[in-house]
Amino acid sequence: MRPLPGHRLGTPRTWATAVAVALGLALLQAPAAPAAADAACPALATGESDGLDLGSWTQVGDGPLCEAEFTTDALYTPRGPGAPEIDPVREPVRARVLLPDDYDPAGSYDVLYLLNGGAGDYTQWSTGDGDVVRSVTDAGYHGIVVMPEGGKAGFYADWAGYTYGNFAPLWETFHIHQLLPWIDDHLATSGRRAVAGMSMGGFGALKYAAQYPGLFDAVGSFSGGTDLRRTDHQGTVGLATTAYGARFWWHGSGTDAGNYWKYLLPGNPTPSQRTELVFGPRSAWASFNPAQVAETSPATYGSYGGKLLLYSGRAEDPYAWNTALDGDLTAGGVPHRYCTGPGGHDFATWTPALKHFLRFLSGATNPVCPAGTGWQQES
Repeated sequence: MRPLPGHRLGTPRTWATAVAVALGLALLQAPAAPAAADAACPALATGESDGLDLGSWTQVGDGPLCEAEFTTDALYTPRGPGAPEIDPVREPVRARVLLPDDYDPAGSYDVLYLLNGGAGDYTQWSTGDGDVVRSVTDAGYHGIVVMPEGGKAGFYADWAGYTYGNFAPLWETFHIHQLLPWIDDHLATSGRRAVAGMSMGGFGALKYAAQYPGLFDAVGSFSGGTDLRRTDHQGTVGLATTAYGARFWWHGSGTDAGNYWKYLLPGNPTPSQRTELVFGPRSAWASFNPAQVAETSPATYGSYGGKLLLYSGRAEDPYAWNTALDGDLTAGGVPHRYCTGPGGHDFATWTPALKHFLRFLSGATNPVCPAGTGWQQES
């Protein structure tokens, strides 16, 4: 079995349940012929730019929802004692882009980067209960929404360790250093950006906001993870990376390469060790772990000027996590908004939260949390 984080491997019931309560530079070369696209998706030339090689750009469904397929050296980066089990290592990675109905290539549009949750993928917000098209329409948001692949257990990090398959996924590099400039180079963007996500993607939004102050103008976390120091948060990382094929060598120093089954065991390495293999040693977490950022450098989140919004359903474990982060932000004098709803870890909570965040991005000044019985404004 070759490990492919981000590909559609089977979903064990135990991991699906765990995810439900826990928590994604070269110049343009001589282009090939423009990729075919309907009128709603502007024609873009295939070829390499910003470290991404665009293979196709197509319309999805009836609306202005477009899908880009790239290859990149950032994902499945060879690392380890042997050859990577992925051949070739440049596997396709995709992103969906929702454009305004009246998109004009000569215009100027704000961009929302909307991140997927654990066990999901780049289609999570645009299919089924996600229905981002309806949310954007209902909220009156007139910007671009980018929904990149974040891996089923990618955790929005450049992994410090490497897997049993001798590679390391660099999700942060793909999102921040490749996709973001690619979007700005190929679409009519204003330079104003927001980042948001659900569950694992909510953690990713808070993480990227802490690491890159000034890159984003607003942050939204829907039921996001908030503190890697928590044993339950580490348990989710451990279970997720096991379920989706990240059979780690302990910091890349293993010597029993043939002992495949050892790396199937969730406790070997332990959840704590697996968390370090994704995010690096604990000594480095304070610069991006949301709770630590709020505790030790609240000015980082304070730089968003109140455009930091937390949402959680009260019938889910992340409610306690987000309530704790809300307390840390308040203690640090960080202006923010925290809304809690009656729902659980599902789209019944995330959809009204997304609509509220989109209205906020669109300039709504009403401080009331999402309309509907049971929603409360905690701060």
